[in-house]
Amino acid sequence: MELDSRNERLIFSTSTHWVKYVSGILFNGLFFSLGIILLVVANIAVLTVVSLTTFFVGTILVLFAHHRFFHKIMSEAMLDIFVTTDRVIYFDDSLFLCDDEHEIPLEKVAAVEVLQRGLVRNILDFGILWFDTGGGYQDLKRSVPNVPHPDQVSEIISKVIKERYQRSFLEHSNGRTLAPDET
Repeated sequence: MELDSRNERLIFSTSTHWVKYVSGILFNGLFFSLGIILLVVANIAVLTVVSLTTFFVGTILVLFAHHRFFHKIMSEAMLDIFVTTDRVIYFDDSLFLCDDEHEIPLEKVAAVEVLQRGLVRNILDFGILWFDTGGGYQDLKRSVPNVPHPDQVSEIISKVIKERYQRSFLEHSNGRTLAPDET
């Protein structure tokens, strides 16, 4: 991630929406509950073989759920959406497993669209930001998922794009001050 020589500035940064934790909590809660149930069964089991087996499996499930939960918290405990004067940067990372960085240069962005489909996304106010770079079809490589308050973030990005357009228009007018609609 190199900064451009034109003094790229940070305009906005945020973390993705907390809804990203819900599936992990449900998954870990299921394994944790199953592990606790197996530990209780191991405590009341009459046969030693059944007791030891259920105790071992229950302990493994509880430890797995515990470690997976804290792995998710440690992986997601940072800001991962950045808007600068030149680009939008989105980090998709998981501790020790994945460290992806997605950069979308604003000079190639024609429009920013908010995809906020479904009742849950509208109630919790999160969605997907999709960047139209002229291809016309919605490609997930040009999108940022789980953006909190996507309408506000889209407005910020659109404002930065408009300022870039006006600045480049003034630079290309050879010193003359022209309105953006004059050609």
